[in-house]
Amino acid sequence: MREGLVIRPLPHYLNAMGMLKDVSVTGGFGDLVAVFRQSEPGERLLPAVMAIACTSFILFLFWLDPKVNTYTYVPQEVVYVENWTHDRTDEEILQDRWQVQCLKDKLAAKRRESMKELGRMSGMDVEAIEADIEAERLARGEVEVDRPAGLQC
Repeated sequence: MREGLVIRPLPHYLNAMGMLKDVSVTGGFGDLVAVFRQSEPGERLLPAVMAIACTSFILFLFWLDPKVNTYTYVPQEVVYVENWTHDRTDEEILQDRWQVQCLKDKLAAKRRESMKELGRMSGMDVEAIEADIEAERLARGEVEVDRPAGLQC
């Protein structure tokens, strides 16, 4: 609506509608009691009891859930990094790296052997597969790095 230069907002449509004027809590309970009186006792009572029981069970689970399997804080174990001195030589660094590589190679060999055993149990020709893999590796140009003399794995 417009009155001169002022534009008045239109009233909200929900204010004009009397939606809740005919609603009464006591009337609702009265209707519920009337429905139960008109029908057979088990006809409406059993579904009502089941609905109340299901709702109560769900509400009980909501109440119980925060109390079950709650996380309790466990302080983490502090792991300190190994520190080395600044005066380490390149040979000492390489020796440490080769020792770590030896451990990795042992774990890889152990895993490779267990996979071979699984392949044999499955009926595969493990030696032929291994020969094919070795041929592909050599075709790609991968070579085994020579290990330093005196390295004990």
